Amino acid sequence: MSFELVAVGILALVIGIALCFAGYRAFRALIAVWGFFAGFLLTIQAVGVYSGDHFQVSVEGLAIAFIIGLVLAALAYYLYVAAVVILSASVGFWVGTGLMMAFGSSNHSTPTLLIGLIFAGILAILTLGLNLAKILIIISTSLGGASTIITGVMLFLGLIPLESLSLGIVGAIISRSQFWGLVWLVLAIAGIIVQLNSTRRYERGYAQAQFYKSGRKPIGP
Repeated sequence: MSFELVAVGILALVIGIALCFAGYRAFRALIAVWGFFAGFLLTIQAVGVYSGDHFQVSVEGLAIAFIIGLVLAALAYYLYVAAVVILSASVGFWVGTGLMMAFGSSNHSTPTLLIGLIFAGILAILTLGLNLAKILIIISTSLGGASTIITGVMLFLGLIPLESLSLGIVGAIISRSQFWGLVWLVLAIAGIIVQLNSTRRYERGYAQAQFYKSGRKPIGP
C-alpha cells in the first residue's frame, strides 16, 4: 500500500468524522479543512497521469494542488458565502454523479457531469438563498462527512484507488458496492440526528456568526 493512500485515507477519515458529527458547531474551522482537502484532491486528479497501472503526480503537480488547496481553505475560512458554496456545491456534485452512476451511467459521461453540476448549483442556491441555513449546513456536512468517512476507510484498506476520487466520493462508493452505499446512508442519517440533538441550544445563525465574532455586520444570508 502506498504512502499516498494511507495518508489521504487517514486524513479523509478524521475530516469525515468531524464534519459528520460536529459540522455545524465548528463550521468555520472544519470548512477551511474541507476546502483544502477538496481543492488538493481535485487538483491532483486534474494534473495526475497514469503510468501503467499506477496513478502518478509530479512534484510540480503536488505543489500546484497544495497552493490551490490553500487558496480554497483561505476563502472558506474568511468568507461565509464562499464556505457555504464550497461545501454545498461539492456535496451536491458528488451526490448527483453518484446517483447517475448508481443508475448505470458512465462515470465520465456528459449526462453524469451535467447532473453533478446541476445538483451542485441547486444545493448551493438553496443553502444561500433560503432561511434554512442551519438545517442545510447540518445535512450537507453529514452527507459530506459520511461519504468522506467511508472513502477514507476504503482508501486506507486499499479497496479503491486514489484516482477513483475524481469520479466523486459518493459515486466511487456506490459504484464499488451497495453495502458501502448503505453504510454511507446510515452514517449520514446518524450524523444528522447527532447534530440536530447537539445543536438545539445554538441559534440558527450560529455557523454564520463564527465568521463575524468582532461584531461587524455579516455579508450574505
